[in-house]
Amino acid sequence: MATLTLRNALIVTPTGIVRGGLSASGGVITHIGADSGLPLSEQDIDCRSMYVLPGLIDPHVHLGIGPGAGPEKFERDFRTESRDAAAGGVTTMVTTTLFGAQDRTEVAELAIEAGNRYSMVDFRLTSVITKREQLAAIPELVKQGIRSYKFFLGYKGAQAEAFGMASEGISWDFFYQACEAIGSADARAFPTIHAEDPYVRDFLTERMRNRPARNTLLQSWLESSPNILEPMQIYPAALIAHEVGTPVYVVHTSAAESVALIRDLRDRGWDVYGETLAAFLYWTAQEADARNKGAIAKIQPPIRTTRDRDALWGGVGDGTIASVGTDCQMYPRASRQGDFWDAQVGLGPGMGTLLPATVTAASRHSALDFELLARVLSENTARRFNLYPRKGVLQVGSDADIVVLDPTSAADVDPANLQSAAGYSLYENERLMGWPERVYVRGELVAERSRIVADAPVGRYIP
Repeated sequence: MATLTLRNALIVTPTGIVRGGLSASGGVITHIGADSGLPLSEQDIDCRSMYVLPGLIDPHVHLGIGPGAGPEKFERDFRTESRDAAAGGVTTMVTTTLFGAQDRTEVAELAIEAGNRYSMVDFRLTSVITKREQLAAIPELVKQGIRSYKFFLGYKGAQAEAFGMASEGISWDFFYQACEAIGSADARAFPTIHAEDPYVRDFLTERMRNRPARNTLLQSWLESSPNILEPMQIYPAALIAHEVGTPVYVVHTSAAESVALIRDLRDRGWDVYGETLAAFLYWTAQEADARNKGAIAKIQPPIRTTRDRDALWGGVGDGTIASVGTDCQMYPRASRQGDFWDAQVGLGPGMGTLLPATVTAASRHSALDFELLARVLSENTARRFNLYPRKGVLQVGSDADIVVLDPTSAADVDPANLQSAAGYSLYENERLMGWPERVYVRGELVAERSRIVADAPVGRYIP
């Protein structure tokens, strides 16, 4: 007798789509195959020919930051944003620890404790390294199960200082030493980088701020961070990482030139991995301006052009872009109001809309391939973050993290129906398709039709 059986479904597995179902017991998948071969179950669900995907893994989440940042904000964000994740089909999230000069191992312990108490989904941590002396903590962080280390290469000045960094930001000798420390601690560990040259960007931002706008807001914001700024930092970071012998992971890749560079480096055999955001696959700056998104769509690097979006989809298709995430932060609506140029940078909440936004964008770009989406939303991230095969895949022995999806289900995004505490969404009033019907974390039903149905948080730290 199994605990859970899903029948009459299209099961998206690494080797193809299986018409039939799956069963799970003890939170683990025990059977996949034809309905006739599945065991009886305490919960026996007819999926009515819907798709069954592995639970999504969001590789790029920032809990605990924004107004009131700190341990209490971290706990509040775990409470609310993990519910948003679960309702949207994200069953594992990778969140940064808090920034600043605090001891990295202590910050990680606080994050693990908070998540184990309040998270509705499983989670992994990325440790943010802001000071050179924090490199000494990496061996202990590896023992805590942390494999990814964030470096804000694109920050300097007041923005860097706000994150507890030196005013000059992350210098290349600092990054070289970091790659050495990471590689010697664990061959599976790697740096993640925000690549966007801050010197040219800050110069252009001030120029744009102080002259009459030639374009509407988000297209002006785009002009302040031209496409060259990402590859200006991706290439030297990749050179250093390759020289030292560590992989490097490029977060929120946005520019066509960056996709071409990452593809070229990978063709040389270098361990360079590209990540992009659902927002970059969905929007262009011109489209977001047409819908008056303003500061809600203000992010570094910016939402770009049709050419860049097409290049990103090309990268998704050929494996240059390995993962898709959200860069989620729980910013209140008030932080996105007032003068555009002074408004908080960041897209705000996003895990609740990650799946339907990506499905909708894929459909518009003739890229709606559920096997491909399972790879970039789940499997590739699990492999890169050392979670595979426990996470990111539907196969016997893996955790029963499951999303039942009706690709034809469509609804207009209303923040009142999302679980995030932010009260707004980048996709507000957008009609998205592909909402989750049911979401399971380790075989336990946590959400149904965007509503949380679990009685208590079920998420756990996965070291």
